[in-house]
Amino acid sequence: MNRKAIIGVHCDACYERHDTGPGHPESADRYRVLREALESLPPEIVRLPGRTATVAEVLQAHEAYYHDVVYRDVAACADVLRTGDTALCGESYEVALEASGAVLAAVDAVMRGEVARAFCAVRPPGHHATANRGMGFCIFNHIAIAANYLRRKHGLQRIAIVDWDVHHGNGTQDIFAADPGVFFVSLHERGAYPFSGSEEERGEGEGSGTTLNLPLPHGSGGEVALAAWDERAGPALEAFRPEFVLVSAGFDARKDDPLGGLKWEDGTFAEFTRRVVALAEKHAAGRVVSSLEGGYNPPGLASAALAHVAALG
Repeated sequence: MNRKAIIGVHCDACYERHDTGPGHPESADRYRVLREALESLPPEIVRLPGRTATVAEVLQAHEAYYHDVVYRDVAACADVLRTGDTALCGESYEVALEASGAVLAAVDAVMRGEVARAFCAVRPPGHHATANRGMGFCIFNHIAIAANYLRRKHGLQRIAIVDWDVHHGNGTQDIFAADPGVFFVSLHERGAYPFSGSEEERGEGEGSGTTLNLPLPHGSGGEVALAAWDERAGPALEAFRPEFVLVSAGFDARKDDPLGGLKWEDGTFAEFTRRVVALAEKHAAGRVVSSLEGGYNPPGLASAALAHVAALG
């Protein structure tokens, strides 16, 4: 591009209302450090507003039964979602809707041309949530909801989802396993929670071949991950020719993360971002929206996320 692209960022203290309890790695304190870093970005970065997702929008990726489980568990003051290891408080249902809605608002802003690309710093994360089960700190799968929203509201046909969290995005993979219109790529630590994401998992039925898992060795650095992208993911996504790229942007593959066993530098996230942007510029009119997933060392999370935002431009 001849001029620097207009980049949008969404962050909001509203997500700190989701209280996961003392000592929990996915905490409001972890988010607060990131939010304060993003709020210090220069004014040319557009601040994107959020909104609350509707139930109908949530049901584009989740079963009605599961939505009702979340609503009832929160209303009953449960400490943990009954379907898995996701902490709850009295605000969790509303905050999860706000997180999904913010990603959809960013998608709309990109589709309207208000910004070229956007990063949504939201919580709770989403990529472990399947159509009928929340787990791994996740309630609603924001990226999956956004992928179906792009097709149903905006009429796009080919959506790429790139997931670079240290943990496999099992929920997203599950939702789109048989869907040929969504190409899902996951780079994650081999053998880590949720113990899925082998190279043999390539999709099902009509979606066979549109899932690509790239499990990475424990202790490996960014050069291994980038080589895997260049050899496998890049060519596959080029052949798919996505019309929009969504990113599950986890930052727990960064070195010194307490829940991760990879050793990526901030520059690794920047390099991945540049590759995604180049793909989007070629096939998707430059359109990219990323959504925060993991990242549990607060200073490292903030540093890596800032590198990601800088590379979006």
